[in-house]
Amino acid sequence: MAAIGQLRTGIPAAVLLLLCGLLAGCGTNVQWLMAEQGRLTPEADRLATAAEPLGTGIEKPVYDAEDAQLESCRFLTEATVKAMQQDPTFGEQFVSDLSEVIVLLVPVEPVERCADSINAYRASIAQLEHELIKLGVVAGKPAEPGGSS
Repeated sequence: MAAIGQLRTGIPAAVLLLLCGLLAGCGTNVQWLMAEQGRLTPEADRLATAAEPLGTGIEKPVYDAEDAQLESCRFLTEATVKAMQQDPTFGEQFVSDLSEVIVLLVPVEPVERCADSINAYRASIAQLEHELIKLGVVAGKPAEPGGSS
């Protein structure tokens, strides 16, 4: 009989563990998004500055993608700035941390939209870099759309 009691309490724990395992990775790491946004902007600026004197307009997709990314991620940027300007209470910090965990586990539409726009921004930067390398304006091997140079 004792084995049945252990089995019953073990099943809900196993189901919970399985559910958490399935959900893990479905959401988005907000801190990574903000870091990626900061990493991409200087790279985009460097390449757009190299492309502008050509007068071909090949830098326009990067500017468009940057504008879309800034708009999609505005709520995250504003929340980050607000958090940096104040000393949160324990309750506010707890809610912030809990929200971050939820966003990591479960896809949340505004965060996913921000992530998608950052991916599009990264791809436009890689495309511009590829074009500039083909034209001989910048040296190097083009960056992969999903990674770094």
